[in-house]
Amino acid sequence: MNRKDFFFKPRDFRSIDLWKDVTEEQWNDPLWQLKNSIHNVDQLKRVIKLSDYQEQEIRRVVDELERQGKDPLRITPYYASLMDEDPFHPDIPKEEKGSDRLDPIFWQSVPTPANLMFPNTGREAAMCEGSRSYGAAYQRYPNRVALFVAQNTSCAAYCVHCQRAKSLDATTDVNIEEINKALFYINYNENIEEVLVTGGDALRVSKKRLQYVLEELSKIDHVRVIRIATRVPVVLPMAITDEMLTLIKESANRYTKGPAKYVYFMTHVNHYREITADFAAAIKRINDHGFTVRNQTVFLNHVNDYFLTLAETFRRMLWVGVHPYYLLQCHKEKGIVHFIAPIQVGQIYMKHLQGWLSGIYRPTYAVNIEGGGGKVLLMPLNFDNLNLNVKIDEKISESGAKVHTWDDKEIYDYEALGRATPQEYKEAIEIMDKFIGRKGVFVPKIILVDEEGNRIETTNRTKLPQFEKQKKAKLLGYKVDKNGMPITNPATIASELDQLYIKSEYKDKR
Repeated sequence: MNRKDFFFKPRDFRSIDLWKDVTEEQWNDPLWQLKNSIHNVDQLKRVIKLSDYQEQEIRRVVDELERQGKDPLRITPYYASLMDEDPFHPDIPKEEKGSDRLDPIFWQSVPTPANLMFPNTGREAAMCEGSRSYGAAYQRYPNRVALFVAQNTSCAAYCVHCQRAKSLDATTDVNIEEINKALFYINYNENIEEVLVTGGDALRVSKKRLQYVLEELSKIDHVRVIRIATRVPVVLPMAITDEMLTLIKESANRYTKGPAKYVYFMTHVNHYREITADFAAAIKRINDHGFTVRNQTVFLNHVNDYFLTLAETFRRMLWVGVHPYYLLQCHKEKGIVHFIAPIQVGQIYMKHLQGWLSGIYRPTYAVNIEGGGGKVLLMPLNFDNLNLNVKIDEKISESGAKVHTWDDKEIYDYEALGRATPQEYKEAIEIMDKFIGRKGVFVPKIILVDEEGNRIETTNRTKLPQFEKQKKAKLLGYKVDKNGMPITNPATIASELDQLYIKSEYKDKR
């Protein structure tokens, strides 16, 4: 890896048929980007290579999702330019199993036949907030609340893996009365010291609404922290303007009495290919206005479920000023079950990042339990205080587990993976193998059950990731010594360093 030039380089938009006549000024205009977003397969096939069969299958899926009342396809031109021209044969390093991968931006952006598979695996809208809401305020924890200021379809680009399938429901709306009821509740409940302004996407509302919400929050004394949830820096970085950031900075404290309220930006990077020069410039603008940016990555099968992919994503993220915050387990939501990776595999990756990357590079691994359990930490334990003599990467885990939530609830036999019958699984593999054009790329992790719902076995459990020290050093691109390990103790080579130091420019510096 070249640390001097680590930005992913998008395709030149002028080389893409759909935008070959677009000017630089148009391309960098966020309004042009939004107006010219990809909404249909006719546009998509002028951006990426699709066989007739692949085009036909994507059309079938999009038509079916639209029939269900969904708005399934929206990709900004900028984000689409991050996709490989041939997403079915992308240029991915062999160290990341490149021959068995599809383009990670394609997986996140384009509905495939997989989105119609395993229909009984997860319930739609598993993370529905309605049962814990007052107006547009949703509360799960004692001192913080989510304030929905934007309708679910406000996002600049739709994420196929979205944890809320209802986010694609074109009938949803957030009106000002719902927002006012939420502001009333936040003012009423003095335990609330932190508000997550979200949607949809908090930066996809009108300036008038954003200013109003932030100014009203600035009036509430017990609110100390405001978080802005947005994926705009990732999918539409040119929309992060000084004007917008100045509005946020001024509005969030316009009526504050006493210490200023601190504003965080919460964004959503899942793969290092999303970390471009444009993304970095947007983050720098946010940082230059005094805001901290933190990130929530979703652990996604087929996208980033590999040690090196996660390591590179976390490293490059921090190098441009974004703090890795959470690595979140993908939800058992209807239509996205093929994105779920086993928790044990995520734990193994996080365990083996310990020490090899600085602590500030590594997020907290957690699952947001469906049905209101809240976030449950999944971090691996290297301290065997019960003397069980079990290492997470030496024994294959069970498909279910007992979960303890933050509020002392116990959830028995919680299953992170989705369920399907052997026939459903077999048919899914056959359909996706034909769609992709080769075998071994579509590898869903599924709990197989019989017709009565009794567990039979879990697929793809025969082999867990194995890591030797030298292998990790090579994967992470570290310069190594004769033993194949990076230097971690300069005292052991002090004589050699002394000779080099005498000849270096540092010797006579004052």
